[in-house]
Amino acid sequence: MTLMNLRSIGRLIAASLATFLVVTVAVTELLQSRIEFSLLVGIPAGLVAGVVAGGVVVWSFADGAPERRRRIASAFGAFAIAVLIAIIAGLLLPVGAVLTIAVSTVVGLLTAIGVYSRDCDRARARQT
Repeated sequence: MTLMNLRSIGRLIAASLATFLVVTVAVTELLQSRIEFSLLVGIPAGLVAGVVAGGVVVWSFADGAPERRRRIASAFGAFAIAVLIAIIAGLLLPVGAVLTIAVSTVVGLLTAIGVYSRDCDRARARQT
């Protein structure tokens, strides 16, 4: 038995990277008017948040984890992947970083809700 399969590792990387990017940009933008080098605060905050997000995904997909915890981790992974795709799209378009992060977050939340609902429906179908 392996701790995580390839799909779970992809979600781990996506969740960590997306969390890092969102937190880094958010903290940097929020502190920009107060701290001259706000990126020096944003990067460590993003790193910590990314590591925590990765740890949560690993914990959620561990062998013997309850089905509900796996569904939440799956939804979080889908959120992260959607955020990364939306951020890349935002970088290709001439919009600001704050708007890109805001739209990416909304797209990610809608995707996470959809994936969680789909997983709940699949679990109900297996029970019947």
